[in-house]
Amino acid sequence: MSDSDPTVTGHAEVRAVLADEHFVVPQAEPADTEATLAWLRATVSRFCEGPAHTRRRALATAELAGVDAVALRDRARDLALRELAGPRPVDVMARVARRVPVGVLCATLGITDADMDRAVRSVAAVAAAYHPGADAAARSRADDGIAALVGLLGPAEPEAVAARIGLLVQACDATAGLVGNAVAHALRAGPAARGWPVAGVLAETLRLDPPVRATRRVSVAGARLASVDLAPGTVVLLDFAAANRDPAVFADPDRFDPERGEPPHLTFGHGPRRCPGADHALELAAGVLDAVLPGRDLVETDLAYEPSANLRVPARLLVTAR
Repeated sequence: MSDSDPTVTGHAEVRAVLADEHFVVPQAEPADTEATLAWLRATVSRFCEGPAHTRRRALATAELAGVDAVALRDRARDLALRELAGPRPVDVMARVARRVPVGVLCATLGITDADMDRAVRSVAAVAAAYHPGADAAARSRADDGIAALVGLLGPAEPEAVAARIGLLVQACDATAGLVGNAVAHALRAGPAARGWPVAGVLAETLRLDPPVRATRRVSVAGARLASVDLAPGTVVLLDFAAANRDPAVFADPDRFDPERGEPPHLTFGHGPRRCPGADHALELAAGVLDAVLPGRDLVETDLAYEPSANLRVPARLLVTAR
């Protein structure tokens, strides 16, 4: 940890900060125009605190409560199998990793088959610019995508529509990274992986090779880190990738072991802001793995990754029938 840019890497310390009310999420700026990227960031629960967060998170969890998480796995498997049909090899990232989880969730939110391609493209455009740092062209594409999604998911109160869009966006790049990284680890292992439970493959991928590498918190009055008082407004980086390999917690932490079990990884967060859609994301990813893993091999074992400061998503993942 440095005074200028505190970074937390220990498993216990990251858990403690995530559960500490003296650390809050970076706040979104207010938006002047509706149905834009700035409006979405200012209206979802992800970038706010206090009563607004409580109210907006409740909207998202209410949407998820009406979705049978286990049924998502079957739908994702069936859709993935359709996408995998045809000429070989198949690029899992281009055909399946984003399209299937987002498409299945779109269907549960009432988007029709006729509008599905448009919806999936729109979600992908928004996801590419959702977090700070996107260039002007990406933000413009995201604005167009949000305008389309507002039309597809409304009419409803703005916070309710934003909650639905937020669920789709959260299911896009992070789930694509989870799918791609899990497939890569499982297929690289060869025959040894055939007895691995899919749930274990996903859990260990989230630990060892998380698609979301870190998150940030901002200190408020009373915050302490490593017995040091922090000035209010200090930005703290919580390094999930390092915490998930903490040797004080995980034996042989650099080994991929789907039968490892407890203790849990921190990639979905911890405490009151833990990802509300974690179970749904896992079922969607499991359905994709159910379709991709049996009877297939990697064409290329050395992978390139999409350029991102905080996401680890394979740029291409070619598989072919064994």
